Amino acid sequence: MMNPSSSGWIKKFFSLHDNFEELLIIHDQEMTLGEQLYGFLQPTGIIYGYPTNFIFVPEEIYSKWSNEEKFKVLLFESLIVSDYLFSGRIRMDKLEVYIQNFVGFYEQTAIEKAKRNWLNFKGADAFEKLESILDQRVDIKISLSHGLWTSYLHNSLVFQDLIFYMEYLGNNDTGMVAGQRFDVMMDMLKVVSVAAHADGKVAEEEEALFDILMASSRLQGVDKEEVETFWKENKTLNDIQFNYEMSWLMKRYFLEIATLTVWSDKVVTPEEQIFLDELGKKMMMEEDEQDKSFIAIQAFVLENAAVVPFLSGKNETEHFMNGAVEKWRRILGRNREKLAAELQQSKDLMALIAKSTTSDLTSEEKKRAKTQLKDLAKTIPAFTLFMLPGGAIIMPLVLKLIPDLVPSAFKSNYIAAKIEEKQSENESENEEKQNECECENEGKQSEGKQSENESEKKQSESENESENEGKTERGKTE
Repeated sequence: MMNPSSSGWIKKFFSLHDNFEELLIIHDQEMTLGEQLYGFLQPTGIIYGYPTNFIFVPEEIYSKWSNEEKFKVLLFESLIVSDYLFSGRIRMDKLEVYIQNFVGFYEQTAIEKAKRNWLNFKGADAFEKLESILDQRVDIKISLSHGLWTSYLHNSLVFQDLIFYMEYLGNNDTGMVAGQRFDVMMDMLKVVSVAAHADGKVAEEEEALFDILMASSRLQGVDKEEVETFWKENKTLNDIQFNYEMSWLMKRYFLEIATLTVWSDKVVTPEEQIFLDELGKKMMMEEDEQDKSFIAIQAFVLENAAVVPFLSGKNETEHFMNGAVEKWRRILGRNREKLAAELQQSKDLMALIAKSTTSDLTSEEKKRAKTQLKDLAKTIPAFTLFMLPGGAIIMPLVLKLIPDLVPSAFKSNYIAAKIEEKQSENESENEEKQNECECENEGKQSEGKQSENESEKKQSESENESENEGKTERGKTE
């Protein structure tokens, strides 16, 4: 049995499957390597510092591991996926050479102190070296006594390893990557500082997050002093330069950590939203990219509300979702025309949305709404969130926003409904009149037939009388 706390676990890891590559299906070949890597890793929770899913390890194996063990193996899986996306293969035929590539990355790009701490290996093979490195990468001793959910984000800094590994594979400039590690770490902490101060007041959760990230960053000397001064002097985004080329993956990582920082007290104020918009612009990100980042975080929350400690309980998750209503208003607002056009095709959904603004939908109505929103997701991808296990939590919040955002659609629908109702009334009146006419005609026809029958009867009686009279006369003559 594979035990991540015992020596030799990496070799046992490779006995889990005969073919690891067949588990890595890329659904969209047009995505960049960074986008593909994000697609594989974001659902696992590694970006947010809390492992919830694995790429290769079955649940029956990892279910009994500690969080530290999970995070260590997930980091290893993430390195494998990164390498596979770049090279197109997993070298099962030359495992030690394959593993040495990961060791080489850490050896050639780690800071000096980290080298002394991690890489004191005389006579160790590549497997043992990498196991020791991974142990150190997730072994951050920090007190979590305050119980804030942001405590888990200190592990999110490990995601930088994967960003730099992709850089390392792409340019082989180990000196550049090694130098960037300091700059990126410092800028990340500065972004967290600006996010925490964005609304003019620093919440307890935001200050705790900054302290945790500072402790786990291992910055020292003038670098540490610079970041601490940045915090104390409440500096702004204008004081952050980003003096290096930022990959798509790095931008996404910065934005999501910033989003989680302003969301740490579960409320995003207008000032904090302005900060997120400005950060996106500073990193030259399109608005839809910012929307996708926000939706990805919400998807993680909804998907894992039952297993992540800081999201435990329905009320906690609902509170978390309520803090993002304004962001949803902006997303739907940018898709107003598409939304209006789609809604015109679904009278039932519009009726359900209209009802949701005044009363709660029944279970059956929620199912109908969810089914129809699934169709809308083909045009407006944000609606895919409602398909997740926790999607029912956010659906009522979003449905109530729609009538105000596309009033013309509902007005048109109201007018159309009134016209249809009037037409229905007219049809009913015409049908009644037609029935009355038919009844009158039937009556007249009945009366005509009755008169005709009476005439025939009289004629028959007359004929009979004449015949009888004839018979009587003949009898007298005889």
